[in-house]
Amino acid sequence: MHHYGRTKRIRRRKQANTGKIVISKEIIALSRWMKYESRKHGFRWKCHLCPSHFSETGRGMMTKQTLSCGDLLVSIPKQLLITVETVLMSAIGGKIKGKNLKLSSQQLLSLFLLQEKSKGVKSFWFPYISVLPKSHDTYGHFSAREMYLSPPKLRAQAQRRITDMKQAYREVLDSSLGEEILYEDFVWAWFCVNSRSVYYRSAGSEFVREDGNNLALAPYLDLLNHSGGAQVEAGYNERRGCYEIRTLNPYRKYNQVFISYGNHDNYHLLVEYGFTLPENPNDVVQVDYDDVLEAAEAVFVSNMEKKQEVIAQHNLHRKLACSLEGLSWNLLLMTRVLAMDWAELQHWKSIMTGVPVSDRNEALSRQIAQTVLTKYIQQNRDLITKFPEQKSQSAVEKMLFSILQTEERMLQLTWSSVT
Repeated sequence: MHHYGRTKRIRRRKQANTGKIVISKEIIALSRWMKYESRKHGFRWKCHLCPSHFSETGRGMMTKQTLSCGDLLVSIPKQLLITVETVLMSAIGGKIKGKNLKLSSQQLLSLFLLQEKSKGVKSFWFPYISVLPKSHDTYGHFSAREMYLSPPKLRAQAQRRITDMKQAYREVLDSSLGEEILYEDFVWAWFCVNSRSVYYRSAGSEFVREDGNNLALAPYLDLLNHSGGAQVEAGYNERRGCYEIRTLNPYRKYNQVFISYGNHDNYHLLVEYGFTLPENPNDVVQVDYDDVLEAAEAVFVSNMEKKQEVIAQHNLHRKLACSLEGLSWNLLLMTRVLAMDWAELQHWKSIMTGVPVSDRNEALSRQIAQTVLTKYIQQNRDLITKFPEQKSQSAVEKMLFSILQTEERMLQLTWSSVT
């Protein structure tokens, strides 16, 4: 019986990892276009991947052969990359030059997508435009209710990004390019660029704002899904004149291949890309410095001014969080500093060894942590009770609910570690 169960679990894992080939007419058209246009430029388009549907992630990329570390996944010639140079050589680029404007790479690429989308089938880029998502689950599309149900820090993060995007839209409108650009159309293009662009260092231009975002769009490549465990080498190959991705992970034939967008928590992934990862190892519950100070004052600690000076001088107020492993190192040290009496404070660096300075200090330190956690656990529970029945939740609400459940688990485990 046990053997049968284990075999069944292995079979399920294999089925989840392998995909069913997607043969939509848009995907077929994109693949043919990539091959044809690459050959036209004397470039042999290389790709060992094909779009497929996976039970756990939806659309993704499946390898058609066994891959080893260092193998090439895909290479895309420069002529099929949408870069700021591509934009500046287009009709919209001519208008930007004519008005001597200076815009960010994200604004430029967004305007270019809108220009090409308006051309329909007449656009050279139509096969690529046709596979772009029609909508996104990112911060620009959160409903008022979804914002209301978001954890406060996630909501603040989304609101900051909305402010930035609205400022970018106003700059485009104020530039008087002669184009009537609706806000919802700009938002669509903005998020296509935001969620699908790759790092590409373009030559400097007087019409491009240097903001550290060196972006380009790479058709076909952006069908790859994110995984926190994926390791790749990606970048533009000057010698071969193409953008390449090589895997540093081995893959079995017919398995899904991933890339990594970076070590991001689910707040960032949801706000910027519109998805979350189950069991994301980067997830933590961030703790506010002021909340820790408030908790210390609630249990009547003394010498607060001197303690805050020590904390600030040694950056102990940064990276305050709790996770499935308990209090972060800085949060642990900070509670112990706040719990010190005057004599202990003269030798506060002794806590850097990780050993409690006294039983009294450790008890008070735990009390401070418990006070903070009590507040955060209550806030979490209050939010969870506001959610509708699971069957009536939107896609974003389901992701928010999952985030809150993960945070509840982290807070409860941290509470157990300090009681």
